[in-house]
Amino acid sequence: MESGASPEKRKSLFVMVGDPSADRNVARMIPELKKASPDLDIWGCGGSMMASQGVEILHNCEEFTTLGIVEIIKRGKFFIALGKELIEKITERNPDAVLLVDMGTFNLKLSMAIRKKFPKLPILYFTSPQVWASRPWRIKTISQTITKMLVIFPFEVAIYRKNSVPVRFMGHPLLKNIPAPENMPPKEDFCAKYKINPEKPIIAVFAGSRRREVSKFAPLILSAIKTLLDEHSELQFAFSTANDTLLENTKAEIHANNMDALLDKNLFLASHEDNLNLISASDFVWAKSGTTTLEVTLFGKPMLIFYKVAWFEYAVYYLLKNINFIGMPNILAGERVVPELLQLDCRAEQLVKYTNDLMNVPGMRADVSRKLLQLRDQLGQGDYAANLVEEILAVI
Repeated sequence: MESGASPEKRKSLFVMVGDPSADRNVARMIPELKKASPDLDIWGCGGSMMASQGVEILHNCEEFTTLGIVEIIKRGKFFIALGKELIEKITERNPDAVLLVDMGTFNLKLSMAIRKKFPKLPILYFTSPQVWASRPWRIKTISQTITKMLVIFPFEVAIYRKNSVPVRFMGHPLLKNIPAPENMPPKEDFCAKYKINPEKPIIAVFAGSRRREVSKFAPLILSAIKTLLDEHSELQFAFSTANDTLLENTKAEIHANNMDALLDKNLFLASHEDNLNLISASDFVWAKSGTTTLEVTLFGKPMLIFYKVAWFEYAVYYLLKNINFIGMPNILAGERVVPELLQLDCRAEQLVKYTNDLMNVPGMRADVSRKLLQLRDQLGQGDYAANLVEEILAVI
């Protein structure tokens, strides 16, 4: 470098990640990205896993946790201020590219603000907003602001190509985060850890990863368990607890329903670290609508999906929806492979009914399991992390 010349600016990538699962998915590709571009400055919003890989975190994504449209509206001022702050930071630091991940309501507004100020800045979007499920007009915003969509479901490719949006199917992250069923540890190991009888039926319960979800769904779940145990005393129910706080919340709900005597007999509390082992060891799964339902699908476990939101939010969803299902296994299959208990159907009596239907008919369970396992191949064969690194390097 000639004397007096200014040093070359480091390449820079701004990343906007909105939830813990996206934090994990992005963190997995960081080491390979740094290996390919050692001097790349990676910064933005994310979580502890991205931070552990050396990403500079401006805001922890746990700050962004919301439970649907109503709460997003209530927290509007926070998100407006966050958007302004991030535009200021992008202006100040002048990144070479932007990577937006999931969090469609916020990230699409942010993409509009970025594009208005920086017409030529590459903006990649990983994990598409579900434009195929509702609010299809968002594709117009995407076509005007996003350089390339990096999608995790194969059917999304045709949607974006039809609207002349550059797109690539990356493969679903769960395929790299979840072992094949045959590679999981023996069921007996998990059962021994929690003193569960491996010879008796096990129903895994995923009530949610947030305190308010546990508080909302635990009473109806425990009511259903009471009824089922009166009929089938051999059943065992293992709750997944996402963290120590939710472990205590779940215990409190069990106590409030006078069911403490069932702990370590018919009720068991498993750590989130054993989520996959719990699914693998289970005979049937109760799961709140969300990523867990796709994890259960990859193990081919029969399940029922439940969800309930504020009536205002459900009315908005119903008016704007493009599809007939809310659970990803049913969406992928294009048919109702597993029950969905929504709104008025999300009650103890329905949990009992559908559980009895499936637990009492082995042939039906086997058919559901077969259909779910067939969906695995739809999620791709490649490594999303390597594909993501490739796309980032192409634009920086």
